[in-house]
Amino acid sequence: MKCACYRTDPPALVAALSSEELIERWLAQVTEEARTLVERTLVRHIRDLTMVAGRVLAEGFERVAENDPRAADALLSDCLAVATWHGWELPIEPLGERDLPVEELPRGLLGADASSEGAGVWLLDDETVALARHRVAGQMPGDLAPEGHL
Repeated sequence: MKCACYRTDPPALVAALSSEELIERWLAQVTEEARTLVERTLVRHIRDLTMVAGRVLAEGFERVAENDPRAADALLSDCLAVATWHGWELPIEPLGERDLPVEELPRGLLGADASSEGAGVWLLDDETVALARHRVAGQMPGDLAPEGHL
């Protein structure tokens, strides 16, 4: 699978992606982008993630991750995809695109993301993350992503 790879410190990346500031920014961005989505399964996925984000803002990421690790991890995956797409500052260093056999690896920064919609994220090793975008808001299948993005 074609993935964008990043060097990072995974705990620092999780902390950045789960921060109140980034979650609020993600919510604002996906609320705007949701207007362009036509695929029902993706709309439902984004709606579910916005509910998880609301819980994170109310209860804290650690509590949500403890009670619902799959949902918390899916939110992290989408936050990473949106943040890298829009060039938001994160503790990552781009390593370029690679074609990787990630299908057998645990999905998500926490290894608990079981979603099949949105972005896929995998920890390749202690300091490398792979990100695959399956769809992009506002684009139909076959459309080209902006230069440098999947």
